[in-house]
Amino acid sequence: MNSPSESPDTIFPGLRSWWWAAAGVFMFAGTVAAGFAAKSFGPWTPELDIDITLSHGRNSALIAVSEAIHHGLGPVGATILVLIICGYLLWFRDGPVQAMAFGSVVAVGWLASTAGKILVSRSRPPSDVAGSLVPESGKYSFPSGHTAFAASLVLAITLVLAHNTAQRLAALIGGTLFVAVVAFTRMYLGVHYLSDVVGSVFISSAAILAWAPVWNNFIAPRVSGNSFIQGLAVRATERR
Repeated sequence: MNSPSESPDTIFPGLRSWWWAAAGVFMFAGTVAAGFAAKSFGPWTPELDIDITLSHGRNSALIAVSEAIHHGLGPVGATILVLIICGYLLWFRDGPVQAMAFGSVVAVGWLASTAGKILVSRSRPPSDVAGSLVPESGKYSFPSGHTAFAASLVLAITLVLAHNTAQRLAALIGGTLFVAVVAFTRMYLGVHYLSDVVGSVFISSAAILAWAPVWNNFIAPRVSGNSFIQGLAVRATERR
């Protein structure tokens, strides 16, 4: 059972203080600065050795998994996945506000990676040297959008759907493995540097930290009492 202060409509009740928003902004700026530092080495950065090494030991099974993640967590696949989860929360958990909270966390973390890509505009690993297996835009290497989506999804599950320590711990452990696998596949396909995938986790986390107090203090109290939104939950119950 959730405590009174731990509403299913919040993004982890401990993230109400505006200091978290300040920390998120600081982390975002620091991560972008790190992206510029990584970019300064040019395409022949020492990190390229990792991509080259991975390209020499590829096997068909890992290529298939990596390409499946590439397509499944691309813009279309990722959007469909989030819509399915939000639809489940709305129609089967009677939680329209929880669905909004979940969707907002994923969207904010994922879109932050797009902002980072535009700001840093880092070239991807040279495709002929890294043996890139999938086509990707050449100027948007930092951070990795796929890894950012994976991290945002895990944080949304942990902060919105999990409501006790055991659930959050399980989500973090399983989620960390999931993010690590996605990050590995981006390098395995030869389309990202190590700093790209690491930066994705920080930049998404930063955006979500900045967003949580906004949601908890301003948006959740207003939408939770909205008659139209609450009516969605009632209609969902009636249709089942």
